[in-house]
Amino acid sequence: MRSPFEIVSALLFALAVQFPSPSATAKPIEIPFEEDKDHRIFVQGTINDSRPLRLLFDTGANEMAVNRALKEDASLVIDEVAENTGSDGVSTLDYSSNNRVRVGGMEARMGAVLVEYRNRPFDAVLGHRFFRDRIVEIDYDRSQLVVHERLPDLAGYVKTKVKMIDDTPVIRLSLTDGKSTVRPWLFFDTGSNGSIDLSYDFSSRHKLKDKFTQVVGTSQYTGSAGNKIRAVDVRIQSAGVAGIDLKQPKISMTIDEDASNGDGIVGSDFIHHFNAIIDLKTGYIYLKPNHRLAEGGAAGQ
Repeated sequence: MRSPFEIVSALLFALAVQFPSPSATAKPIEIPFEEDKDHRIFVQGTINDSRPLRLLFDTGANEMAVNRALKEDASLVIDEVAENTGSDGVSTLDYSSNNRVRVGGMEARMGAVLVEYRNRPFDAVLGHRFFRDRIVEIDYDRSQLVVHERLPDLAGYVKTKVKMIDDTPVIRLSLTDGKSTVRPWLFFDTGSNGSIDLSYDFSSRHKLKDKFTQVVGTSQYTGSAGNKIRAVDVRIQSAGVAGIDLKQPKISMTIDEDASNGDGIVGSDFIHHFNAIIDLKTGYIYLKPNHRLAEGGAAGQ
């Protein structure tokens, strides 16, 4: 399933996000998180002195999205509109440009779109711009986000190939089954509860339905524009990143034309096998296998 809030653009984004200057001597900030059964990450925070809210930490989103039902409780003032571009199309949403967001001792001013979230296990989506100009470590072993001003010790970590698309990190994976190997660039998306989701364009271009044939089921997701997209789920031999293979992963190949602007998404069901350091200053991502990768089976290359 794709992230519930993918890519948002608005004229006021550059003006609405204000961050305190980093301190060279600041100690790392540790933010405990709750990992749901689908491996997505949730932290506690407030918006404009609201009650404590459950926030989805979403590296696939740049801004914040708030459940419209919280408009009064979070004192959201609608003063703009935003264009939300998701994998299923484009929608226009109400936008609140100036909100005080607090999470784990950190505070930032952020814009937020209002979304009709129904039956979702969170109150709002926290995009990566909250941590702008900092380094965010995802430690699944200790269930903590650790926010650094400088790179921590990288022992055991491997730097991944990364590029930025729409201000969102994209990493390259190597997907192999039999004699067929493809190397898609995938959005690094902790807000998605899927494993590896390949876009309709990428799957069609590489004729993957004829190459990846071990079908294990079908799935369906609803994108941020509210449209339903179908996919075929298959099992492949391996998925490699940064020289490390995850054996027998499940991937989903979209069979309906979508509005994706890339090759696809790598979600939390894959990401949670690694501790990760995301350097939002430089755009690099460092990965280190954690105990789950050993339990699930991995092979170094």
